[in-house]
This record gives sequence, structure tokens and C-alpha cells, in this order.
Amino acid sequence: MRELVLILALALTHLVVAQPEPPSELPALEPAPALDPLQLLPDGHGAIQLEIQQAVERGLSSHPQVLAANARVRSAYWAYQKAASLPSTEVTVGTIPGTNVAGSIPGGSNPSGAGAGFATFAANGQTDTYVQVTQPFMPIGSYTASQKVALQDYRVAVADWEASRVKLRQQIKDAFYNLLAAQESMRVVQNNRDLANEGYNIAQKRFSSGAGPQLDLIDSGVQLSRANQDLVRSQAGLKEAQATLAPLLNLPGQTVIECSGSLDTPSLELAYSRLLELAQSNPQIQSALYSLERSRRSVTLAEQQAHPTPLLTFLRDLTTRTYQFQIGLQFPIDWGQIRNDVRAKEETVLEQEQNLQLARLEISSRLKVAFEQYLGSMRNAADFREKVLQPSEESTRITQYGFKRGAVPYTRLLTSQQNLASVRKEYIALLQSVFVALNALEAAAGQPVSEGPVKPHQKTGP
Repeated sequence: MRELVLILALALTHLVVAQPEPPSELPALEPAPALDPLQLLPDGHGAIQLEIQQAVERGLSSHPQVLAANARVRSAYWAYQKAASLPSTEVTVGTIPGTNVAGSIPGGSNPSGAGAGFATFAANGQTDTYVQVTQPFMPIGSYTASQKVALQDYRVAVADWEASRVKLRQQIKDAFYNLLAAQESMRVVQNNRDLANEGYNIAQKRFSSGAGPQLDLIDSGVQLSRANQDLVRSQAGLKEAQATLAPLLNLPGQTVIECSGSLDTPSLELAYSRLLELAQSNPQIQSALYSLERSRRSVTLAEQQAHPTPLLTFLRDLTTRTYQFQIGLQFPIDWGQIRNDVRAKEETVLEQEQNLQLARLEISSRLKVAFEQYLGSMRNAADFREKVLQPSEESTRITQYGFKRGAVPYTRLLTSQQNLASVRKEYIALLQSVFVALNALEAAAGQPVSEGPVKPHQKTGP
């Protein structure tokens, strides 16, 4: 019996003193990021000018969706620290009123059937005061298992944080290039309106001098009205694109934003095998992997609830100046709760295995679709520029030159201008589709194809 007490004492001492250190992947937290790291200031016209990288940086550092995910990471961090700590020590201060046991002598020191120590003292009619310190423990083995479950919870939170960044990055880039396309379309529409206005002035002068028919004047007026209406629609589309991008940057929807840059086809040579390799680290897949591992660890933790639980109690009697130690083990009797909890956790493992397979299938499909769309849109944009846009621009220049010298009728000029404006808009839409496909490709790969991976808003040391 004495040997058993010594073994239990050594085991409990090890639990109290030798707590494991947090793993290196749980760095010390630093304060949350500022809401405006770029210090965005409107220009003289009240507009905020942004490049694509500035827009992404602004959104990823200040959008509520990412900040909420960051807070979940920090919450999981402290949950792990809680799992790595012993339960709180319980301190009880109490009194035992004095009672007279039949046959006892008040104030005496001899036992009279009530036991020894402070119990004897109280039985002799005097109130006793004591302090009891109890250290709760978890079932044997579950201390480490609970830490492993909490660690997987932390990893899931980090993967979800990364997934929120991937999704937001795609949304920001899509909205940015949508606004950039709206700005390019606005310039095309304004140029078409200027050409229509110039054509109307020429037709009006010719009609006034008797050199041109009234029909040309009427047609030019109609073309000018259509150009003005197109300009109004483009202005509305531009404001709509600004209102879509602004909230993604944690800015009010009415903020006026101007995108810097041009819709030039990106010069990226992408290999599908490399993208497929990157996609294996997609946060969606990583989250499913960590969730599966957490479920497996939870099965082990549930099984360990049937293990005995250590006991450690120290009691100090202040009146008699005596003390007691209690060291032991509690053995649970399972009436079905532990067993059924283990079974439920085992079914959760099967569920997470299917979720992992589903995540891999979804990412594989999205990657393949985005890759083919990217290649197709790149080819279409290149062919359209060479075979449609450039010939249309040359044809319009020749037509305008002939019209100014009276060699080409106005109807021919009108048709040429309308065709060029339509072609330019279509080319802008094709370029936009290239970037939308590239954004979807990066989202499926889990990170920008030209950038390395990033880490949560934490530092690697105190």
C-alpha cells in the first residue's frame, strides 16, 4: 500500500510540474491590424486611386470577414492554452461546529467514538476550523489527448482564416478588374460620343452649305443621342462597379474609387501540373484534413473518459494543527454515456473522411475548369485583337479620312464608328474574362500563382 501511495504521488507531481510547452506553430499573438494600413486619402476630386496590390492589401487587412476569421484563430490559440493547463485548484475554508458526544468530556482530548484528530476535537464540544485544498485532474491519458484535439481546432481555424483570405482576394480582384473594365468602357463611350458629336457638326455644316443631304443630319443626330444614352448607362455601370468594390475594401459603398492600371493580358506561363501541386495545399483541403484529424483525436479522448481519474487532496486543521493527505484514483462505472459518445465520435470520423474527399473533388474540378477558361480566354483575346480590333480601328481611320474629304457617305462613317465602339467594348469584356479566369485559377490553387504562402497575423516570438 505504501508503494502505491508513493507511485501516485510521483505521478501527480509530474502532472503539476512538467506541463508540456506549446508547439512551435503556436506563436505569441500580436495586436490586431489597423483598419487603414495604407492611410488612404482622396485626391482633389474626392476619389481614391488604387492599384491592384494596394486594393488586395487593404481588403485583406481590414475586411470584417478576415478580421473575424483572425479572431477565431486567436480564440483557438487561447483554447489550446486552456487545454494545456491543469484544472483550477479548489480551496475550501470551513468550520465544524462543536458537538457533545455521549460519554465525552468537554475540552478533553480522548476519542469517544467520533474518530481522531479534528473530529475528536469537535466531538468534545469545541468548534473546529480547517482549510482543504483539492487539485482536480482529468482521466489518465486525456490530458495530452485534449491538447491534441485543441491543436487540431487551432489548425482548422488557421485554415479557415486562409480560406477566407483566398475567397476575399478573388472577390477583390474580380471587382477591381470589373471597375477597371468599366473605366475602359467609359473611355470608349466618351470617345464614341466625341466622334458622334464631331460627325453631327460636320453634317450640320454640310447641310447648311447645301453640300450634304438632310438625311445625313438626321442620322448624325440620332447617333449623337444614342452615344449620350450609352454614356449615361456607362456612368451608371461605373458607379455600380465602385459600389461593389468599396465594401470589399472596408469602405462605404458611396466611396469614389479609381483603379490604376490597364487591362493587358498577363504574361504568365502556367503549368497545370504545378497548379495541381499547389492545389493540394488549398486551405479548403487543409481544413478538411485537420477536421478529420481532430475527429480521430476526439475518439481517443472519448475513450479515455473511461480511465481512472487521480485524486489529490490536502486538509489542514487550524485548531488542532494537524493535516491530512488524500491520494487515490476514481474509477468510473459507465452506464452507456461514454460508450455511446465514442460511437458518435467514430461516426464523425467517417463523415469527415467523406468531407475531405468532397473537398478534393471540388478543388480538382474548379482548378481544371478555371485553367481551361484561362487558356481559352487568352487565345480569344489575342485572336480578337489581331483579327478584329486592329482591322476595325484601321477601317474606321480610313473611313473618317474619306468622310472629311467628301469621298465617303455619312452612313458608311456611322456604321464604321458604331462597329468600332462595339468591337472595343467586346475586347474589354474579353480581357476582363481573362483576369476573372486567372482569379478563379488562383482561388482554386489556394494562393496567387506568382506569390508565396502567407501566415496569420501573428509573430514567431514574444
